[in-house]
Amino acid sequence: MGSLFLFKKNSHKLFKFKTMLNEIQITKLKLSKVKSHLNYLGILSDFEELNQSLNKPIVYKQLNAHQHFLFKRVLHGLKMYKKEEIETMHWDKKRRIIKVWKRSQSVINEWKQLLSYKDSNKIFSIFKNSKLGKELVNVPFMYMPDYINKLSFKTYGIGYEHLIIKFISAGLLPKNFLKLK
Repeated sequence: MGSLFLFKKNSHKLFKFKTMLNEIQITKLKLSKVKSHLNYLGILSDFEELNQSLNKPIVYKQLNAHQHFLFKRVLHGLKMYKKEEIETMHWDKKRRIIKVWKRSQSVINEWKQLLSYKDSNKIFSIFKNSKLGKELVNVPFMYMPDYINKLSFKTYGIGYEHLIIKFISAGLLPKNFLKLK
């Protein structure tokens, strides 16, 4: 009777250990999935660099008002201001905002083109044994500024957190953006 009780007691601990181990494995799987996605997006090294200095995850909804304002200004430019504010704004400030906004749109467009290139290479690699397939796969990526990629961020799995990392690495947002008050 005592050994049966001991078995039940140990099986409960074993069940807890298996459950804990599964949670650890799930956490590792989630982390590897996030890292895989960031690698696909081409921002894994930037993320790791920011993450080391920050020691907390980047969450768009946790940005303070100043961070939110700076991010939206880079992403939307003058569109985030009211018409009256634009009319009273100094001409040089307008010029700088437009310049940064155009550069951000260029960075986004180049990023989307690169992701489309990666996706198309996956498709063309199916035909790697044919002559045409080899030629298509071996074409290096070339950014075409005249072509505007109109696919959504959602198509590529890009969130605002990813854009923040990209903008910081491109120098559109300051390196200490996530520490601003």
